[in-house]
Formats: sequence, C-alpha cells, structure tokens
Amino acid sequence: MTGFVSFVVIFSLLVFAHEFGHFIVAKLNGVRVEEFGFGYPPRLLTLGTWQGTVISLNWLPIGGFVRMSEDDPSVEGSLASKGRTTRALVYVAGALMNVLLAMVLYSVTFMVGTLVPVEGPGAGIYVVAAGSPAEQAGFRPGDTIISINGQTVQNVQQAVELTRANLGKPIEVVLRRDGKLLPPITVTPRVKPPPNEGPLGVSLDLPLDKRAYPIWQAVPLGIRATWYGIRGIFAGIRAIIHKQMPLEVSGPVGIYRTTAEVAKTGISQLMEFAAFLSLNLFLVNLLPLPALDGGRLIFVLLEWVRGGRKVPPQREALVHLVGMVILLGLMAVVTYFDIVRLLT
Repeated sequence: MTGFVSFVVIFSLLVFAHEFGHFIVAKLNGVRVEEFGFGYPPRLLTLGTWQGTVISLNWLPIGGFVRMSEDDPSVEGSLASKGRTTRALVYVAGALMNVLLAMVLYSVTFMVGTLVPVEGPGAGIYVVAAGSPAEQAGFRPGDTIISINGQTVQNVQQAVELTRANLGKPIEVVLRRDGKLLPPITVTPRVKPPPNEGPLGVSLDLPLDKRAYPIWQAVPLGIRATWYGIRGIFAGIRAIIHKQMPLEVSGPVGIYRTTAEVAKTGISQLMEFAAFLSLNLFLVNLLPLPALDGGRLIFVLLEWVRGGRKVPPQREALVHLVGMVILLGLMAVVTYFDIVRLLT
C-alpha cells in the first residue's frame, strides 16, 4: 500500500504543479479559465469560484487540469485570441513549474538529510537488483557494507573480493543504514548471476552517509542538483542517439513499480526521485509533438514565421487530436510491455 500511496501522491503533485503553472500565468495575462480541477472528471463537487474560474474536486484523485479555450480565437478572452507572447508563456509555464518543483524538492531533501558519498571505510550500495539475493535479504539502496564475515570492508574492491571468495556459501554482512549499524544479515552470493548483475545483485561505490544542511546551503545545492539533473537527462538522450546506451521507456506501470521500490528506502530518496520525474516531465512536455505543450509552441512559432498569419484553428485542432490519439496508442503499447516485464 505504501508504494501505491507514494505513486498517487507523487503523480498528483507533478501534474498539479504543471497545471497550476498554466493556470496562474493564464490568469495573470487575462485569459479566461473556465475550470481548474483537482483530480480528473467526473466532477465530485464544486469548491467555489475564483475570478470567474470554477474550482472543482473530481473523482479520480490524480493530478489536475485546466480548462480554457485554446483553439477558437473567436471566443472572447480565450487563449487562442491572445497574442503570440501570451500564448507562448502559458504553454511553457507548466514545464517551468516542474523545474521549480524539482528545485524545491531537491532543496528540501538537503535540509531533511540526504545520502552523499563520503571518503572512508565501507562500500556504498547504490542499486539493488529486483529479485536478487541482496533484495531478498533486505539490502536497500543507500546502505553501506561495513563488514563481511567479520572482516572490515575498507573499499569496494575488498567487498567484491570477499563476496566472490564465497560464491554459493552463506556470508554474514553488517550494514550501516541511516547512521546506525544493523544486526548481521545472512545472504548467499550467486554462482551464476544474470547478465549485468554481480553475485549479490548490487552496484557499489563510495560509502554513503546521511547529511543535513541549513536552508542557506540547501537551496543553492537544490538548484545545482536541478541543473545537473537536466544535464544528465540530455546526456542520456545524446548517448541513446549515438547508440551508446539502449532506449528504455516506462509508462505508468513501470513508474509505479520504480516508485514502490524507492519508497522502501525512505522519504528523502522518494523526494529525490519525485524531483527527477518532475525534470523528465519538464522535458517531455516541451517535445515538439502534437497535443503536447511543445507541439502548441510550434504553431506559435509557425505564426511568427508566417508574418502573423495563423494556421486555421480547425486544422490545428485536428493535428492535436490526431497527435493525442497516437500518443495514447504509444502509451498503451508501453504499458503492455511494462506489464509483461512486471509479470516476468
């Protein structure tokens, strides 16, 4: 249940922040917003009205939405009737709000305490493979291996050597978690692990320690983490284009599974993961694809290139409709493969 609740809360937060960005910038620029909804229809009840906008609570408790006329310039006060600058600002506001949310989440994680690599004895666990001996024994990302069979682990190399010297045999591992030593855990390294996994099924690096920072240090660190996160995503895209790494796409089922795993490691790691997802949402929404914010920005750009002549509203609406159908079809395919991976 913790994983499901975490998924709903994170997904709702990301979508709500995105839609709130559209909403607040639209209102500031005099755009008539018909409804701002918490969750998705059907409507449960009307919470009230603010400056002509109905504030509603809906039955599906995930995210939110903004309803305003985007395609018909003949509607008074509609977004379509506004100038290019206003429309561009409204379209990009949602994505920028996701960047702001990531900054806030990263800053909060630095304030409450986050895991950072440190120099010293031990081997930090950064990844625990699903179904591995480590996962079954209760190892978690963020733990640090302190000793194996009573022998203090000085570094990653020694942890690997001690593990490989006991393939197929039970070993006792002492872990440090949240600054405290856990009782010895018995685990058996695999003789023939799956490809790209070691005997225990963990990825090791420098020891990890939890550190908290005052707000005047946490905020700059949060901004820097956001910048590094965006750079990392672009670096991943370049690596995929140059075939240096495979293209892996996850839908709601895959994201739910990952969220459930991260939720087991603690609130700080969960907030970091939410910040990472928020940055992904920022970039995905700005892709120049029909039905996405980036696709609508393309039509604003076309209007500028054409000297102020708009693409006919009916034609633009049709392009976005077709794009939405294609995106929903792709989402269905991705979800299918997510379910297959989950079952296998």
